Amino acid sequence: MTTNPGQVYAELWSEYVAARQAFDARANALSQREGKEFGVSGSSQTFAKGIFDTREDLTKRAEEIVARLVRLACEAFTPTGCPSLTISHAGLQVRFVNNVCDDRSGQDFVFRPERFDPAALWRELEQGYGGDKGVELAYRKAANFIEDEFNLRPGVVVLRRREGIVLPLRVYIDSSFETPTRKPLSWGRQGELFQLLGYLQTFAVWAEDTSNLAGGLESAKRRLCEHGYNVVSRQRIQVSSALHIITYHTRFEFVFGAAIGTQLQLFLALYGRHSESADAQEAA
Repeated sequence: MTTNPGQVYAELWSEYVAARQAFDARANALSQREGKEFGVSGSSQTFAKGIFDTREDLTKRAEEIVARLVRLACEAFTPTGCPSLTISHAGLQVRFVNNVCDDRSGQDFVFRPERFDPAALWRELEQGYGGDKGVELAYRKAANFIEDEFNLRPGVVVLRRREGIVLPLRVYIDSSFETPTRKPLSWGRQGELFQLLGYLQTFAVWAEDTSNLAGGLESAKRRLCEHGYNVVSRQRIQVSSALHIITYHTRFEFVFGAAIGTQLQLFLALYGRHSESADAQEAA
């Protein structure tokens, strides 16, 4: 990817606007000639291009550029090995397209395409999500999801066994396809499990784990989130030397080894909803 896609789109936008305006001017000149030759006017003209057609076309393409730059930012600023950042583009479209380009200062509505600035949008995305900010957002997003899925609220007592800490995850069997010998995991729960395993990969990246936890989680995703996965009660799935999962029909138990369990607690303390940084942001 180019280092500054905002600048590239700014140049493309400028050229497209000029081409569109030149086309409209030529089309309207042909329309005037048509009117003189055949005495037609208004909607009866074949070639006329109205200002609303141009505004609709340019607005649509500007909004597409905003969406594209947001997608590129998600790709560029997501730490390696982590699920993609989520950046909403709806508000950016309103600010960088509608609020900037719509000129209602006069009596008539005028669309000002020259005011749309993709380069400025990219600078804002870099400032908000680039570098360490993108890394912290990825970690915070992962920590929040892990806390929610394991129901790790303040005051919750974490179960400990000889192997390490145990975090139970509620699961649901798809009753529509359940039989006495087959217990398929529900489709919706599979989707949430897929996300959880992905965010645990983010934690593994942060922890710089050497047990290949991230790779084991990727294999677990393919296995547990396969369509129609059949849950076998009391089955042990070895994710890595630091983590194994025991499956039951109503819950999955994630058993973290002592060392990686301590790392997970630290990760959640630093980036979870009740971390000092989160509390400071809430207070502000």
